[in-house]
Amino acid sequence: MAKRKRKFELDPEPKPDLTPMIDIVFNLIIFFMIVSELSNLTVEQLQLPFADRSEEPRPGAPEKILQVNVMPTGIVKIRSQAYTGDPQLKGKYPWLQEFLEIEAAGYEREPPEPGQPGTPPSALRVNIRADKEVKFQYVQQVFDACVRNGIYKTSIGATRDDPKN
Repeated sequence: MAKRKRKFELDPEPKPDLTPMIDIVFNLIIFFMIVSELSNLTVEQLQLPFADRSEEPRPGAPEKILQVNVMPTGIVKIRSQAYTGDPQLKGKYPWLQEFLEIEAAGYEREPPEPGQPGTPPSALRVNIRADKEVKFQYVQQVFDACVRNGIYKTSIGATRDDPKN
């Protein structure tokens, strides 16, 4: 004779499948590793000059600032790409002024000043980070390229770390 099933037989308690959650965690880890590497591409390893009265970035300041790194050799690196403002090296490296022209075109213009003719300044912000050993003429070339393209919101990177310590 066949066994009869009980009327109310309990099913075993269900266990959650953790495989999709583990997949998501690994995808997030990979994503954050890649993003952190890409964010470091804007800043080169430089020995910044000392400035005891340097200011911290103001809260509420725009997050989108173009980092321009002036290397000790005079080469300018932006997003790990080398540029030059030196006319003698124009054929060897891309021209800095042309890059800044294209970059400034992608930003809105500031409201025009009353009575000021010409194109209003670009809203692009540029932070110039120059090695402390670089000749000022290379930094001046960056400033000149910015002015020629209507970029007037510039800042200079420095460190507060006292070099005597």
